[in-house]
Amino acid sequence: MKKQIIAALALMACVATAHAQGQVNFGNKVSASGINAIVKDSKGAALSGPTYNAALYVQEGNNWTLVPGTVTPFRTGAAAGYISSAVVTIPGHDAKSSATLQMGAFDGTGGYDAATIEHGFSNPVTVTLGGGLDLPPDMVNLTAFSTTPVVPEPSIIALGLVGAAGLFIRRRK
Repeated sequence: MKKQIIAALALMACVATAHAQGQVNFGNKVSASGINAIVKDSKGAALSGPTYNAALYVQEGNNWTLVPGTVTPFRTGAAAGYISSAVVTIPGHDAKSSATLQMGAFDGTGGYDAATIEHGFSNPVTVTLGGGLDLPPDMVNLTAFSTTPVVPEPSIIALGLVGAAGLFIRRRK
């Protein structure tokens, strides 16, 4: 009976490791790993509260893709500039596979591209993902970064009006 229980446990461990999704500990302050990557705005103030959020992005070829479910607000008070760490599953990546990740910071909840005030990205960090029986790794080598103001793109209508005004002024001369 003991041999059957041990064999069943060994089989479950093999299955859990073989089909495990890749995971990482998404956090920018993990003292045990030496991570202290505070995020500040363009004026040097630590991002704080529900106005600013962070999210995890994974590199897929030449593109950066938002990892679903990772948008999280920055903490407040003495912990401003940091997020609460969370274990995140990286879709399409198995445990023990390599993934290049970035932390994005932005105003609002729609992600980097939907930001209207400020946004920014950390340096890329490559990790070997955990999962199954392997603990998720921390994002070691993540460094502090600052956001930059969003420069709105001129609309087609605004560009058309500027062009029309130029033609009108030229015609009057």
